[in-house]
Order: sequence, then C-alpha cells, then structure tokens
Amino acid sequence: MLSPSKLSPTSPTVGDFDWKFEILKQLHRRNATESVCFKPVFEAYGKLFDYSDSLKTQTAHLNLQVEKLKEDIIRGGGNGANGGSLERVGLLEQKVYKLQEELTEMHRRKGENAQQIVDLKNVLQDKEIALLEKERRIQDQDATIYGMKQALKQSEAAVLELERSNQLMKDEQQALHMAYCSLEEKFRKMANENQELIDRWLKQKAAEVERMNAETENMSKLKQRSLQKDILEAAKDQVAINIDKLLNHDDLPMPPICCVVIPSTARQKMDAHDGEVNAVRWSASGRYFATGGSDRKVKLWELSPSGLPEVKGTLTGSNAAVMSVEFDSAESLIVASSNDFAARVWTISDQRLRHTLTGHSGKILACKFFSGSNRVVSGSHDRTLKLWDLRSRACTQTIFAGSSCNDLVCYGSQNIISGHFDKKIRFWDTRTENAVNEILLFGRITSLDLSPDSLYLLACSRDDTLKVIDIRNNQVTVTLHAEGFKIGCDWCRAVFSPDGQYVMAGSNDGVLYVWNLVTGRHDNVEKVLKEGHKDTITACSWHPQGNQLLSCDKNKKVVLWSDM
Repeated sequence: MLSPSKLSPTSPTVGDFDWKFEILKQLHRRNATESVCFKPVFEAYGKLFDYSDSLKTQTAHLNLQVEKLKEDIIRGGGNGANGGSLERVGLLEQKVYKLQEELTEMHRRKGENAQQIVDLKNVLQDKEIALLEKERRIQDQDATIYGMKQALKQSEAAVLELERSNQLMKDEQQALHMAYCSLEEKFRKMANENQELIDRWLKQKAAEVERMNAETENMSKLKQRSLQKDILEAAKDQVAINIDKLLNHDDLPMPPICCVVIPSTARQKMDAHDGEVNAVRWSASGRYFATGGSDRKVKLWELSPSGLPEVKGTLTGSNAAVMSVEFDSAESLIVASSNDFAARVWTISDQRLRHTLTGHSGKILACKFFSGSNRVVSGSHDRTLKLWDLRSRACTQTIFAGSSCNDLVCYGSQNIISGHFDKKIRFWDTRTENAVNEILLFGRITSLDLSPDSLYLLACSRDDTLKVIDIRNNQVTVTLHAEGFKIGCDWCRAVFSPDGQYVMAGSNDGVLYVWNLVTGRHDNVEKVLKEGHKDTITACSWHPQGNQLLSCDKNKKVVLWSDM
C-alpha cells in the first residue's frame, strides 16, 4: 500500500498540489476497492490456521491418552474390567481417525489458500509495478508540463513583441496612406491642369489646321486658275503627233506577267536548320529566298541554274529563335524578328548586320518593311507595335495594341493591320494613336497576308479556318476550311498566290492545302500536297512567278515544290 507521504508533490506553488492530491486520492480509493475482495480470504485463512493448530493439539492429547490406555491394557492382561477400556480406546481411535481426516482436509484447504495467497501476491506485485510505472509517467508529464509552461511564456513574450511591431507598422501605414492621399490629390490637380492644357493645345491645333486648310484651298484655287490659263494658251498652239512613235511598244514598260501553276512534286527536301524552321519567304524577283529557324540563324538561298536551291550565306547575330523574315522591295535588305526581343536588318550584298532594333519587352513574332526600305514596323508579345527609322536607328512611334501581336501587314504609306492573341484584327493609321477599326474572329490570329491588289486580307486563326476579308468594307467574304486541316502553332503562316486566285496554308499533320477563290468551292480544296513533310508546317511562300512553292516545318525541313 502507498501512503500520501510517498507521493507528496514537490512543486513550490499551491496550484500544483491540487491535481497531485487528486491522483493520490484516486490511488487510495482504488487500493481500498481492490483489497476488499481479498480481505475474506485472508480472514478465512487465519481462522483455518488457528483451527488447524487446535486440532493438532487435540490430536496430540488424544494420542497420549491412547498410549496410556494401551499401557493400561498391557498391564492389566485379560481382566474383564478392562473391557470398557477397550471400547473407549476404539472410540478414541475412531475419533482420532476422524480428526486426522479433518486435519488432512485442513491441510489441503491450507495449501489451496496458500496458492491463492501466492497468486494474489503476484497480482499485487504487478499492480505495484504498474503503479510505479504510472508514477514515473506522471513525473515525465510534470517535466513536460513545466517545459510547455516555459515555452508558453516565451511565446507570449514573442506575441507581445509582434503586437508592438504590428502597431508600429500600422502607424507607418497610416502615415503612408495620408501621404498617398496627398500625392493623389496633387496628381488629380495636375491631371486636370494637363487636360486643360491639352484642350487648349487641341483648340490651337484645330485653329491652325483651319488656317492651313484655308491657305491650301487658296493655293489650290490659284494653281487651278494658273493651270486653266496654261491650258487655254496651250490649246491655241498646234502640235504634230507622231503616230508611229506612239504605236512603238518598245518604249512602254511591259506589265509583269504571272501564270500561277500549282506544282505537285516535292523537287527538293532540305534540312535547312538545326531545329525548327519558323519562317520562309521569297524575294520580290524570286531570285532569292530566306529561312529563319530556332537555331538563331537566317539563311539566304539562291536558285542555281539547274533550279535547285543553294545556300548563299548565313546571317547571324540573333540570340534566340528567328520567327519571321522579310525582303525589301529593292532586294538590298532583309529584316528578321527574334525571340530575344529584338529585330535585325542585314544587307544582302555583303551579308553584314546593319541594324539591331531593341526596345520591345517581349518576343517579336512579326517584322515588316513599311513604306520603303528606310522604315520597319514590328509586333511583339509585349502588346505593342513599334515603328523604326533605319536612318536614325531609333523607334519613332509606339502603338499600344492591347494584346500580343502574332503577325502584321502594311498597305499604303500610313496604314498597318495587325493580328492578335485576343482573336482581333486591328486596323491602324500611324497618324493616330487608336485603332481605326477592329474585327473579332473565332480564334487566335496566327497570320495575315494582303492580296496583290491590296483589296483583300487573308487571316489564319486557331479555329482551323482561313478568312478572306474585304478591306473596303471590313467584312468577311469567304471562310475556308477542310477536313483534316488543323493549325499547328500560333505563328502558322498562310499566303495568297501572286494572282490572288489561290490561298495556301500548312496543317499540323504535314499536309499543304491550296484553295481556289475563283470557283467558289470553299469547303473543298483545289490541291493537297502530302509528300513533303511529316511534322507541323509553320510557314509557306509562293514564288512571284506562280510556278514554285516553299514550305517549312518543325522538323528542320524546307521543301521546294516545282514541276519544272
């Protein structure tokens, strides 16, 4: 049994005694409950032990009496007076026998009780061991609780420190907010003043434009009057007309003749680059063509006398994949856009890098010559278009388009059309900052191309269709599609034929599709070219004379199609 003195708490605080005394009380209560079961056993065992001792004493007395009687019988011989003694001896013997049997039974019960006591002692020892183990666990829990109390105190101190820091930051935030409100008010006032200045400047500009228009109108009237006077004076003079010279056609320039023939043969298959080929383009005369690839190179090709392409030179300088290539009209310069956020211009004659146009903050997927060979326009993933002057090597204008530009075309001296990731085609006049018009299609725009007469726009989109748009009224006039035709990437290019009667585009299964715009059968293709590629076709180009085609894919291949 355990006493309260053995489990007395050692903690110096009064609060720590409560739960320990409660545990001690529970242990005493359990000890009393368990010991009650064994108390009758202990009492019965004691009574049996005392009864056994009394029986032993009686047996000893009876044995002495028996011995005395036996001696008396032996001394008396055969006297009749001893007959009663013999009966008494028999009775005593029977009584002794019974007492021996009771003694044997007592011994047996004593053994059983002794075994029960041994078992109970073992159980008691197990209980004591379990009790000691629980005491040890209680001590461990005390140590753990003490450590947790210390950690709690440290955490409370840290929380107080964080609360002080938080309050300090709140005060700083309030001060910054007040400063921000003051600056915002100043900015609003300055914006209002700026708007007033802009309005005044616009009014002055409008007045100046009206004045200049009036002056121009006066000048036009003066010139008209002068021209009428010169015409009247010239009408009075007689001029001899040489009919033979007028009919001499050798003095008049012959218009270019173009006869489009769709070839069926892949005449030459070339591993043009060390990776994906992203762009291919014929020059204006058809003498050269250029390719751009993910190996950061632009390769210039020339047709040999046998009609097969040969590498004329490799134009280096790009630090990432080349995404588009374009010749100028004089075939003296070539411009290429790259994923390193820059466009570059090389001269074809000596193949030297002349200009590096940097300023975009995203990949440049399209770059074209604009209104001559001295200006370039580029479209980027940073959602801007930039106009560059090659003479000053500077960006002259930045147009914020609102979406990533995948391709663009130029027409006239001031107009740009751009195709974007947000499925819109935007029309721009460089004399204004905002788009003149927008057309929303059903897929991301991957390429744009102008017809030879600049009246129609071909748009390729990720909904696996080509659309022909009339620029005069900005309406979609034709939608081209085909079974199995799938656009493979966001820079997949589609083109018009030189006479504007056909449209060509490549699919993601390596098949080149050609549609006829004249027959009106827009749901079926004019011709399908299957033997050239085994991977996604990224771009294609039509020879200016209309008798040869070029196509490139993501598996290094450039294919020349020709039946010549």
